Amino acid sequence: MHLSPVTLRRLAGAVGAVVLTVTATTLPANAEPRDDTISPSLLAPGSPSGSPSSEGVSQRDGQVSRGTARAPSTEDDTDTAPLSLTIDRLTPGELPRRGPLEVRGTVTNSTLETWRDISLFPIFNAGSDCASASCAPVMTTSAQLAAAVETDPETPLAVRNVETSDEIELLTPGQTASYSLRIPQRELRRIFGKRPTPGVYWFGVHALGASLTNPYDNLADGRARTFLPYVPGSTDAVVDTAVVLPLRAAITRTADGALARTADWLEALSLDGTLGGPLAFGTAAGDRPMSWLVDPAVPDAVRNLASGNPARAIRQLPDPDLEPTTETPDTTATDEPGEDDGNGTSQDRLPDTDPLVLSARSWLAQARAVLPDDAVLGLPFGDPDISSAAEFLPELYPIARRYPGVELTDWGVDATRAVASPDGYLDPAALETVDDGAVIILADGMFDVESFSETPRSDSLIGESPVVPAERGAAQGGPGPDARKAPVALRQRILSEAALRALDAADEDPAPLTVVLPATLDADGSAAFWDGLETDWLRLRTVAELTVPAPGDAPAAQRQLDLEDLVYPADRERREISRGVMTEADRLIQAAHSLQSILGDRYDIGAELTGEALTGTSFELRRDDGVQARLARAHQWVTERLAMISVETPNGVTLSGRSGGFSVALRNDLPHPVTVNLSATTDDGARIEVPNPIQLAANSRTSVPISAELLRTGVHNVAFRVTDAEGTAISGVETLPLRSGRVGAVIWVIIGTGAAILFLAIGIRLRRRIRDHRHPDEAQAQAGPA
Repeated sequence: MHLSPVTLRRLAGAVGAVVLTVTATTLPANAEPRDDTISPSLLAPGSPSGSPSSEGVSQRDGQVSRGTARAPSTEDDTDTAPLSLTIDRLTPGELPRRGPLEVRGTVTNSTLETWRDISLFPIFNAGSDCASASCAPVMTTSAQLAAAVETDPETPLAVRNVETSDEIELLTPGQTASYSLRIPQRELRRIFGKRPTPGVYWFGVHALGASLTNPYDNLADGRARTFLPYVPGSTDAVVDTAVVLPLRAAITRTADGALARTADWLEALSLDGTLGGPLAFGTAAGDRPMSWLVDPAVPDAVRNLASGNPARAIRQLPDPDLEPTTETPDTTATDEPGEDDGNGTSQDRLPDTDPLVLSARSWLAQARAVLPDDAVLGLPFGDPDISSAAEFLPELYPIARRYPGVELTDWGVDATRAVASPDGYLDPAALETVDDGAVIILADGMFDVESFSETPRSDSLIGESPVVPAERGAAQGGPGPDARKAPVALRQRILSEAALRALDAADEDPAPLTVVLPATLDADGSAAFWDGLETDWLRLRTVAELTVPAPGDAPAAQRQLDLEDLVYPADRERREISRGVMTEADRLIQAAHSLQSILGDRYDIGAELTGEALTGTSFELRRDDGVQARLARAHQWVTERLAMISVETPNGVTLSGRSGGFSVALRNDLPHPVTVNLSATTDDGARIEVPNPIQLAANSRTSVPISAELLRTGVHNVAFRVTDAEGTAISGVETLPLRSGRVGAVIWVIIGTGAAILFLAIGIRLRRRIRDHRHPDEAQAQAGPA
């Protein structure tokens, strides 16, 4: 009788457990252990560990498979198997109490040869076959889930169920085909029994096929794995779960102020990008409660891209009560070359047909349609590194809070203030600077197990700010080897974490679960993600809803979190934004304030420049070595424009008396009108008065009258500076020597004495002449003979 290869593999699968047992018991006693040996914490009591045969064949998921050992890694999702599998849909997301369990996905031929007669089987770590195989026990703690994610795909964990299968006849190199498996309820009951053990099971799919160099055998040629939770219907606990989707990005600019790295922006705005992916993923939630974590600077930056990514310029705001202005924007060139950042320097405004402009407009339209009706957690503008700012620039946080973002404001988004770093770690000292009641999201790794329970409290406070612990493990996704952060993998990890909390709650309310999803999301599976979260023991909530005190909660004073109990690893501290970056950001903010002050409310360049400073201190730029130089160039751009307003003084001034007046000239070379102050400082021997404030027309020169009063004699040097309304200097110093025309009192005494002597001599001489005139004989006699 002739049996087809498929039938042979079915028979091989039926006796797979026996083969495994024989293989395990016949291995040499001195066999060298493998790196992929199952972790003892995952093995049932008495379970054998996997070991290789002399031919390099290892046990894997309860079956035998080829391949070399590979160290477990949470970052490496690479599968070296010839057939790559995905799990795209798993319905329902839990072990069903009624109805079938259905799984769908794809198989891809990752080799250069054709594979034929491919069979696909589900695998479980349950059933009678596990008695003779290396099945992992049911997981009942979050720590076991975390350890399971780290296991190598070749670790023996489950057995293959051959009663359910699907077939793919042919896969050419690189070809992908779909598969579908439906395990009926009667089969599930046979495997798990009428009363399955509560907890989290392993579930996966094996692919077995043949190629020219790989004959038909019982070896798994491809695999995919995930978690399958089970919560009995008698469980009354419901876990409030908040799913958070981040919209944050690294925002950098060229020397002329246009957004840099435009190729990165185009990728980020795409459906599988770090901005387009989360936006599409969250949109698929529909009316389900969820939360957005938004940096207000991101929509503003995308708006600039939608406008063609113009360079930085001083532009007058439109006045709705006046005709549109024809004022020419200030596009004065600097001597600095444009910054390329590997993507070229900024050029003229992009055309409307540019792919980046189209992508930005599409993203803005979708964000505007979704965000106003959803729960939004608003980060400080620019997402500044508050851990670094608390040490080097404490006033940065309140500055960032004063800028809610133009786009979010225009859309009418009522955002709840929040603080969160991308990895969830914040310096405890920085949390004291969050004095506005913002929600503080911290990674659960910051809660020391010696000071906190295994599940940190979710009703703690720091000052008036509620603290929300975020489950990091759930955001890491599934165990692989298929994509660990695929929608189904993420959903099953969240469901599993919630299931364990519900099972552990007993008669108490289970601790809420908050998960901040990664920025890299596959929008194609978003519908399956949200649909699968609808279970009897998981209830979706927003983060704001989780922070509302429940009736009977302890007073706020009793819920205060001790900052000394929080853990902030040294490696996180070393990643913080440097002091130099914070210093340059501070200089740019001060210069931007001065420029805005002299231009007035008809312009918004100050807010634009302050936004540049804030985005330059972002968490997203912690590993960017060019931040400080970019901020310095932006500061230079401002100072060059401030220097266009100057004061011109004469070489010196001499007053005719104790007081008087003179004039100096103010020059404005900017193509915009400004209002400035003129500061005049000298010693205490003089008083100077200036008619502040002073309005200067665009490209003009104005004479300013100065009043002076000298309190003592001598030369007084007067220093003139152009300042903003608050007295901050915006130009260099011009010094003018000032003296009085009055002569000193000693000089007047000398002059008076000389005048008195002169008039006395004149008087004596006149007297003599009069006397000689009246008595000529007497005068002649006194004179004597001629």
